[in-house]
Amino acid sequence: ARSLRAPRLTLGSLPQDLQHICTDHPFERLLHSRGRDFVDIARNVQGPPVAPTDFVAFPRTEADIAAVLAHCSAKNIAVVPFGGGSSVVFGVNPPEDAEGFAGTITIDMLYFDKLLEVDEVSMCARVQGGVFGPSLERQLKPYGLTLRHFPQSFEFSTVGGWVATRGAGHFATGPTHIDEVVESVRLVSPAGVTETRRLPGSGAGPAEHRLYVGSEGTLGVVTEVWLKLRRAPVLRASATIIFKGTSDDEAFMAGARAVQRVSQAGLQPANLRLVYGAEIARMAQEADLQNSAVLLVGFETPDEQQDLDTLMRSALGLCEQCGGHVEGGWPTSFVTRGGGQREGIAGKWGTGFMRGGYTFSAAVFAGLILNTFETSVTWDRFFGGFHEKVLAATRKALAEHSDGGVVTCRLTHVYPDGPAPYYTIIARTE
Repeated sequence: ARSLRAPRLTLGSLPQDLQHICTDHPFERLLHSRGRDFVDIARNVQGPPVAPTDFVAFPRTEADIAAVLAHCSAKNIAVVPFGGGSSVVFGVNPPEDAEGFAGTITIDMLYFDKLLEVDEVSMCARVQGGVFGPSLERQLKPYGLTLRHFPQSFEFSTVGGWVATRGAGHFATGPTHIDEVVESVRLVSPAGVTETRRLPGSGAGPAEHRLYVGSEGTLGVVTEVWLKLRRAPVLRASATIIFKGTSDDEAFMAGARAVQRVSQAGLQPANLRLVYGAEIARMAQEADLQNSAVLLVGFETPDEQQDLDTLMRSALGLCEQCGGHVEGGWPTSFVTRGGGQREGIAGKWGTGFMRGGYTFSAAVFAGLILNTFETSVTWDRFFGGFHEKVLAATRKALAEHSDGGVVTCRLTHVYPDGPAPYYTIIARTE
C-alpha cells in the first residue's frame, strides 16, 4: 500500500456531503482495486495496480449513492459498485487510465446489510444489496426460511453482487441462478431510483427486473431486492457413485452419461455433481481413485412426508445402468434428518470445495498456476467431441507454458439439454 499511486483527485474537491463518506486510505484503495481471480492475487504479490481506485465511498443511504453518481457524472469520474469483491472476471477492477476518466470512485455497499421485511405468507423477503451470504441466512433463520443460494464465494459475496452478476448457487438442477428467485429489484442510477414491480411472474412482455439481473453494475447500484425463499430442509438423502475406466477421461464420460439420464428423468436432485477422480483425490485426500470419476447425488426437502428414498433409488438405478457403483452399497434408507457434514468421499470433497477460494492465494506462493474456467454446451456437442477438444487444447497450452500440469473437470450444474463443464488447471511455473 505504501507504493500505491497517489489519488488523481483530492477529498477537498468533493462536495461537502460526500467528503465524510469517502476515504483515500491506501489500504482501502488497494483492497478495492482488484478482485479474487488467480490473476488478481498473483498481481497483488508482484505489486500494486497501475491504475488503482482513487476513493472508496461507504454510503449509508440511497441519497448518498445518488449524490456520488451525480458528482461523478458531472466530473467524468468512473464509478465501480463493490459488494464483497469476490469477482473472478475483473468486475471490480477500476478502468485503466487510457479510458480517459478523471478518476475512479468505488462504492462499497457495506452498510446496506439489513433484512428489511419478510412476507411469511408468500415466503419472500426484502433484502438490502450489501448483505453477505452468511448474514442473510442468519437473519432468515428465526422465520424458518432460507434462500439456499450457496455459491463457492458464499462467505464473501453479497445479494447485490449475486444479482448484478446473475450468479449461480449450489443446486445442480432446477432453480439455481439468482434470477430464478428474484421477484423485484431496486437500484440507484444517475437518472434516479428505479424499482420494478413485485410479481411472482408475468406474461406481459419483457420482465424489467431481468434487465438489471446480470447487468454487472452498468445500469446502476442495486440497493434492495425482493427474493423468493423456501422452507429450510429437514430431510436429506445422499449417495456417492464411483465410475471406473482405463483413464479418468473415460470414467468421466461414463459418469456424464449417467448425469444426462438423471437430469432428463425429471428427478431434480439438489446435488448432481460429477468430478474427476484426480480432483476428488486432491481435495479429499483419497488415494484409491485412479482412473475414476465420482458422482455426488443428493436430495433434500422441507416436507416430512416426501419419499426421498424412492427418488434416490431411481437416480442410482440409472447410474448403475451406466456402469457406476454406489460407495458403501445400498443402505436400508438413504435419508437423514437435519443438516450436518456428509461422511465419506462426499463430505471430504465438500469441505475441500468450500475451501477452494483460499487455495488460490496459497498456490501463488507455492509457485503454482491454479485457475478455473467454465462453459455450457448441449449434450450432443458434449458427447460429440467437445470435452475431448477442450482437454486437448488445454493440455497442449500447459505443456508449452509450464511443466505440463493437470487438467480436471466437473459438471457443476446440469440441465436436461446439456451440462455446464467446469475445468480446473494446476501447473508449476517459474
